Amino acid sequence: MTSDAAKIADLRREVVAGRIDRRAALRLALAAGVSLASAARAFAAGPVAVKSTRSAATLKQRVDWLIVGGGTAGAVLAHRLSADSQIRVVLLEGGGWPDDAAIDQPAAWPSLQGGRNDRAYRTMPQPNLDGRVLPCPRGFGFGGSSLLNAMGHQRGHPAGYDRWEALGATGWNHAALLPMHRRSETFSGGADAWRGGEGPLDVLAVSAGDASPVASAFLAAARGRGHGWTEDFNGANPGEACWNQFTITRDRVRDHAARAFLEPVASRPNLTLLGDAPVERLVFAGQRCIGVRYRHGEKMVELRAERGVILTAGAIDTPKILMLSGIGPADHLRAHGVEVRLDHAEVGQNLHDHPLVGGVAFEARRTVPPSAYNHGEGMLFAKLGASPVPDVLLMAVTVPFVIPSVGAAPENCFTFVPCVMQPRSRGRVRLAGADFSLAPIIDPATYEDSKDLELMVDAVELARDLGRSREMADWVLREVHPGPAIADRSALRQFVRRGTSPFYHPVGTLRMGRDARAPVTPELAVRGVSGLYVADASVMPQIVPAMTNAAVVAIAERAAQLLVGQPAMRS
Repeated sequence: MTSDAAKIADLRREVVAGRIDRRAALRLALAAGVSLASAARAFAAGPVAVKSTRSAATLKQRVDWLIVGGGTAGAVLAHRLSADSQIRVVLLEGGGWPDDAAIDQPAAWPSLQGGRNDRAYRTMPQPNLDGRVLPCPRGFGFGGSSLLNAMGHQRGHPAGYDRWEALGATGWNHAALLPMHRRSETFSGGADAWRGGEGPLDVLAVSAGDASPVASAFLAAARGRGHGWTEDFNGANPGEACWNQFTITRDRVRDHAARAFLEPVASRPNLTLLGDAPVERLVFAGQRCIGVRYRHGEKMVELRAERGVILTAGAIDTPKILMLSGIGPADHLRAHGVEVRLDHAEVGQNLHDHPLVGGVAFEARRTVPPSAYNHGEGMLFAKLGASPVPDVLLMAVTVPFVIPSVGAAPENCFTFVPCVMQPRSRGRVRLAGADFSLAPIIDPATYEDSKDLELMVDAVELARDLGRSREMADWVLREVHPGPAIADRSALRQFVRRGTSPFYHPVGTLRMGRDARAPVTPELAVRGVSGLYVADASVMPQIVPAMTNAAVVAIAERAAQLLVGQPAMRS
């Protein structure tokens, strides 16, 4: 039998020859029976070379594509576009390479908000939430918000993507995006017509063998109430009650976008990663975008691209960059002294997110065991209305996920967290001024449409009902929040107002569509200029009925295919 050393030597030769990368070698070694410890020592990615802005200031080589924003979408695009060795790609990111050890630990995600990889934005006071100001965490550094999130990997119901096309995003339906989802992932359950087996991103399904017993009881309660079961909600049967899936490696480490998509290709000579390079303005020649200006200390550095500039800074910062560059609502730009290049009334509009309530909390009869994953293993995608798309999500969270405005919770507590998955309310992102260093004004307009509030009350009632089920009786000692004193619908509305938080899935601020008011075309071009594209969550015309990271990966995968053939635009 071939020894581990011989198998590793063969794979090393493949890596040196450039036929496979280190990540692929690691997977092949494990598949060949090499021990995890030996494979990891041989092929685990080393430190990634991220150039400082000082060296970037003297960057002289031709650049084809400038990608602005090193989060999930930017990492995917850098990976795919640089696969052609003749195409030179520069990825600019305002932060650096992530080095916080807590990022790697799936169960540590609640501690990351407000840390050094979070821009820590805040919203405007929300009138329908008793005037509360809400946190709006946004990732900072290569990997973006995939450094902070809870790692849930949910594509969303196929009908949610088909609705994009119905809203004018021609060609953006489930059939078009399914190959993008498959291309991006290596699924722990194996590849099939719906799931990928050779992609850069590890997707780990919860195993019933080491799942939380609280989550198991929650799913049994959901099934007992008549909700359908699915083994794989990202597969052929989206279903309702299900185990969660995560962007976690087989050895239980967070597989953030920088690790999955940038580490394996960082040594490509035609890919440059520029850290600590916040882009403040776009550069134009007439109506063509020819490059960017980013800050290095007190100096501004200009880089130009021959094929184009792709904005991947997310649903908050991408519209901010556009507006600072003169593309947006003309009156708003003039009010802040920004010269108007293109009057686009909808830039920054259509902001929406999944509201959630944190949370419907229960004191446990006995100690809740720690999660082997991320604390949120059991999911219920419920249809409380007539839509074919799930309109409510309930998550069984095995820690006291209760926001301060709701009240205190005992330590030995678990929560059912209800979320509205297809909200009607629409907010906006605006400039606070012409200075890039100013955080944008973020107004999610939560519950501006009262139907969202009423649906959330229904979701809370569903969560309470599951908590009272016979399947949960062995775990529930008492309902802590809302608590028995809150019984009628009016009191539940007030509880929802106190307990609502965003899910941190902002989308839609540069919706794509065929109509003339849509800021971005279905080809991802910014309408009215050339050489400028957007490929992040901001282009979604409507939020997917799931956590949004998987959809952003698919958007970026498709963007790479749409843009790869764009010709150089030499002046």
